[in-house]
Amino acid sequence: MDAIQAVKAAYAGAQVWYNGTVAGLSSEQANEVPPGVAHPIGELQAHILHSIDGLVNMVCRGQQSIWERDGWGAKLGVPMMMRHDTESARAFRVDPAQLEGYAAAVFGEFYAYVDALTPADLDGEVDFGPGLGKMTLGGFLLNPLLGNTFAHTGEISALKGLQGQRGYPF
Repeated sequence: MDAIQAVKAAYAGAQVWYNGTVAGLSSEQANEVPPGVAHPIGELQAHILHSIDGLVNMVCRGQQSIWERDGWGAKLGVPMMMRHDTESARAFRVDPAQLEGYAAAVFGEFYAYVDALTPADLDGEVDFGPGLGKMTLGGFLLNPLLGNTFAHTGEISALKGLQGQRGYPF
């Protein structure tokens, strides 16, 4: 397995965990505001997808996000949640079924992007700006971005458990 295949395999696993964890969510479950400062499940879903879409497309590729380019914001009537404060995150509301098409588009375009890379491309440096700074593309894909996906999927699982639902799909 080369580095490109490893990146794709890691995201395929993350996608399976994400899809299985959010499968069958109702709008009520997705938009329930948990106690404390935790974010609703629907906001976490959007944040995971917006982070992959925004950081890969806007920063790595220098293009519009799928969210903007394909009109997902207008279709769903909600803001992009790549960066957010607690107040806006806790106020965010979305129909999780509507995010399914966007999720498929995000992961599909991500795999197409990675397929076009070479192992040497993963060694190239990218400046992600304040907060993340400069790092190699491979380091970014396999650390903060993949970590964000798994970490927030875990939060979704825990929040589902607090609602009396099964979290992870196994």
